[in-house]
Amino acid sequence: MDERERRRAKRRRRAGKDYPADDLGNGIEVATAEAVMRAVGSLPTDLGWDELAPAVIPVLPRRRPMPPAAGEPFRVTLPPGIPTGFGIDIGPAFLVVGRSMLEGWPIGPADLVARALANLRERARPVRARDLATLDIDGVPARVLQTGLGCASALVLVPDELRRILGDRPQCLLAPMRDVLVSLPPDVDRRFAAWLNNELVSMDPNGLELDAFVMDAAGLRYERLPAVGVSLPAG
Repeated sequence: MDERERRRAKRRRRAGKDYPADDLGNGIEVATAEAVMRAVGSLPTDLGWDELAPAVIPVLPRRRPMPPAAGEPFRVTLPPGIPTGFGIDIGPAFLVVGRSMLEGWPIGPADLVARALANLRERARPVRARDLATLDIDGVPARVLQTGLGCASALVLVPDELRRILGDRPQCLLAPMRDVLVSLPPDVDRRFAAWLNNELVSMDPNGLELDAFVMDAAGLRYERLPAVGVSLPAG
């Protein structure tokens, strides 16, 4: 385990994410059913706002639909144009914030958004540029961020934090998983970016339904990727 992995493991322990997990292969782990049930059992019975507010974070849309039992989630569209839900982080899982839950709290949607973004910023505070892993993916240079806190992808909602960690250089970003953010060169072949995004999303049962983000001097914007198959496009 190198220094970057040790820092990530330390953050996981502090955030209560050091739980038993099943290995799905390809570096993907999911919490065991027993770990999830223990976490659910530790929730306050009334699911009150005061107790749960510190654990609320933004949750970006996943590709696979939520189980029917999860109910209708509350969502808003946040810059740069992403339909965003909210979850209560209970360690090995997220409890979806539904409309009925929100209606039972003494707050409104704006309060929920503000608290979730504030929690995200606080959670990302110890993450630094040194936590980026540098890779070569089929000849394309890439930097990959995994925070160990389940929130790397949501950083697209707080561009100032993105710049603090990733730097000001122009770049194309992929957010295929809750805790994976990939930085590619700004001029990367968008067919390659689409292929890579699909490959990463398919590895995770909670993979996200997002395309790409471009960060440059003009700010952060969302960009649709071309439709490609699972094989790397030629040329």
